[in-house]
Amino acid sequence: MAKSIGKFLGAGGAGTSRYGSENDIVNYLNKYDTTQVDSANQNMSAMANRLSAQLSSRPGYVYSISASPDEAKRVENATYQNVVNMITPQFDSQRRQLETRLQNQGLSVNSEAYQNAMNNLNQQQANAYGQAAYNSIQAGQNAYSTSLNNQIAAGNFQNSAQMLPINEILNLLQNSKSGYDVAMDKYDITSQADKRTSENRTYNNQSQNSLGLQTVGNIVNSIFSDEELKQNIVEVGCLYNGLKVYLYNYKGDSIPRIGLLAQEVACKIPEAVYIDDSGFMKVNYGLACQY
Repeated sequence: MAKSIGKFLGAGGAGTSRYGSENDIVNYLNKYDTTQVDSANQNMSAMANRLSAQLSSRPGYVYSISASPDEAKRVENATYQNVVNMITPQFDSQRRQLETRLQNQGLSVNSEAYQNAMNNLNQQQANAYGQAAYNSIQAGQNAYSTSLNNQIAAGNFQNSAQMLPINEILNLLQNSKSGYDVAMDKYDITSQADKRTSENRTYNNQSQNSLGLQTVGNIVNSIFSDEELKQNIVEVGCLYNGLKVYLYNYKGDSIPRIGLLAQEVACKIPEAVYIDDSGFMKVNYGLACQY
């Protein structure tokens, strides 16, 4: 009896296929053209491979910079020479004026007062030259820093310019599916259906063993809506949400009934459909009719 009822109910095969909504997605993915995206990804992959092999020598990218010490030295020398050219005539003039003044005062060249006055002027001139040397060194260092910063800015600009087309391509690709993405989406859907198939077959096998002396009437009275359990199915109306209403009777039971088909409900309102322990689909009519 268990074997015949199990065969009659379709045990081992009921509810093991994909839902309509799943089939719709798979059909859409099967038609999804990823040729251009895959080609672009392949080009990007080839570019990345070439770049990775040339990271330290690729001329298009700047990996190190250095300022020119020659430029710093040139600025230093020029700054010092400009100051010397300016203050030397001034001190020469001051020296002549001092010598004339000291002679007018009647001081001889070998006198202590004369020597002290000249030594003071020489010290002022030496201090001026020392300050000029210090300022020139500072100017050279500033020139070196400026040259270094300019090199850094130029390198950053060049590297950023190199990345602009790459980033633009990546931005264009991020919203497009590749062949791999489509394959993984199809795998997810198929694996879910396979998992459900395995669970349903287990339920069906358990149902065959547990049906025992139960009658078909006891089973069909459990309000199954699985199309596999029904026959003489005739459309008689439609709910306001678009679900079709059918007149039918369960296989092995002559009593006419009216209701929905679980497979159709699963396509429109999947949350209203669940699978019984026996592996067949049932409908939560409260959920199916409230939309």
